[in-house]
Amino acid sequence: MKSILTLIILVLGFEVILAQGLHFGPQVGFASTTLIEKNPAGSIDKSLKMGYQLGATAEFEIMSFLYVGGSVTFFNKGDKIKGDGFKTKTNFGCLDIPINIGYKMPLGNISVFGSIGPYTSVTIFGKSEYIMYDNNGDIEYEHSHDIEIGGEFGYYKRFDTGITVSAGVEFKQYQIKVNYARGFTDFTNSEFVKSYNSIINISGAYFFGRNY
Repeated sequence: MKSILTLIILVLGFEVILAQGLHFGPQVGFASTTLIEKNPAGSIDKSLKMGYQLGATAEFEIMSFLYVGGSVTFFNKGDKIKGDGFKTKTNFGCLDIPINIGYKMPLGNISVFGSIGPYTSVTIFGKSEYIMYDNNGDIEYEHSHDIEIGGEFGYYKRFDTGITVSAGVEFKQYQIKVNYARGFTDFTNSEFVKSYNSIINISGAYFFGRNY
C-alpha cells in the first residue's frame, strides 16, 4: 500500500512540474571542435575535430515566447593538426553545463528560436595521439598517451567558461538546434601559449510531456 501511495505521489508531482512549464528530456548530437591558439610564433593551421555529445536538457517557460534553458552534457572535445606526413590529435572528455535564455516564435505547426547564455565546462580526462606516415601514406609510427589535466603539472586546465549562442526549430516534443560555444578562459597552463575552446555542434532533443 505504501509503495502504491508513493508511486501515485511521484506521478502527481511529475504532472505538476510539467503543468508549470518545466520540460526536460535526453539530448544527443555531434560537434566540430578545435582550440584557438595564440602564441608569439603566430597561429597554427588546424583541422576541425569531430566529436559527440550525450546528456539531458530542460526548459522552463516564463512566457509563451520566453524561456530559460539548461543542460548537463558529456562532450568529446579536442583539436587536430594535419601536416606533411604526420597527424596529431587531442581528445578531451568534458562535462558542459550551459544556461541560456531564449526567444521562440511560432510559424504554423513549428517554432523557431534563438538563445544565448554562459556555460561552464569541467574536463574529466584527456588523451593525445601522434601518427607518422611513410611516403605511401601508410602508418609508420603511432603513439598515444593520457594527458594530465589541471594541477601543478597539467598542461591543460580542468575548468573552462564561455558563452553559447544557439538557433533552432522545434515541433511538439522534438527539437533540433545549432550551437556555437566560445571559451573565454585560457585553457593552457603556459606563459607563451593561450588556447580557447571553440565548438560548433548540432543536437536533437526530446521533451517529455510537451505536445504544443
